[in-house]
Order: sequence, then structure tokens, then C-alpha cells
Amino acid sequence: MSVYLHPVSILLGANDKTVLFYSTIEIPLNLYIAPIIKPSFWSGKDIFRIGSDLGFRHYLAGRGEGLYLQLKGGAFYFSAKNWNFDSDSKNNDEIKRSKGTWFDGMAYLGQAYKFRYISIYYDYGIGYGCALGSCALIPDGNIGLGISF
Repeated sequence: MSVYLHPVSILLGANDKTVLFYSTIEIPLNLYIAPIIKPSFWSGKDIFRIGSDLGFRHYLAGRGEGLYLQLKGGAFYFSAKNWNFDSDSKNNDEIKRSKGTWFDGMAYLGQAYKFRYISIYYDYGIGYGCALGSCALIPDGNIGLGISF
């Protein structure tokens, strides 16, 4: 089992005064297949999101490391601030908070390196996400630094 943190996300969030916390928990079933759980938390001035992705990795070489394909889907509670440009409003700078659910499905290609106690992975993927009545293609990249048990 490996537990990863995503240091690039943490640093980018800190630079923007936003908490972006991602973790990935990988639980190998064998040297080919490993289910993953990826809880995440966003909290900033204009956005809040909390939830988790569930998926699996398929290691192509059957060594539990190296090149992998990953599929995952996620469900999150999502809240964001939108500007209200309603001309009937007395204050055009009034902020309205929209709340709802965020769903996504993603496919990734990645590489994992596993050492005695440390694991590292990076991947890039694309998928489809829907939040607050709007859906779009979503690119995503991850770098994980973890501890192997």
C-alpha cells in the first residue's frame, strides 16, 4: 500500500492563498491492478470543494510499478461565488454563491517509481466533468510523493 501527497498542488494553492489538498491511496490487489482512493479538499476565497475519486490503476509490465493506465470517477460537494449582473439589483457587485455537486470521469497515462519506503508517480489525463449545470472536457496532471507500507 502507498499513501501519496501532491506537493505541487499544495504549493500552487499556497501561492494563490487557496488550500488545495490532494492525497492518493493505492492498495495493490496484485502486480497488475491497484484500486485507488483520491480524497481532495479545495478552499479559497471564491471556491470550496470536498469529496473523493475512486478508480484503479493497471500496471502494464505487471510489476506494480512502471507505466500504468488509470480510470477514475469522482463525486464532490462544490460551492463557488459568481458575480450577479442583474440590472434590477441595487448593488451590481453583489456576490451570489452557487452550490451543487461536481461529478467527473477521467482516464490517465502515468509512470510510478517505487523504492523501499518512498513512492513517486506522475500522470496526465483527460476526462469529462460536470458542476453546477455546466459540463466540459477537463485536462489533469498529477505528481505524487508517497510512503510505501
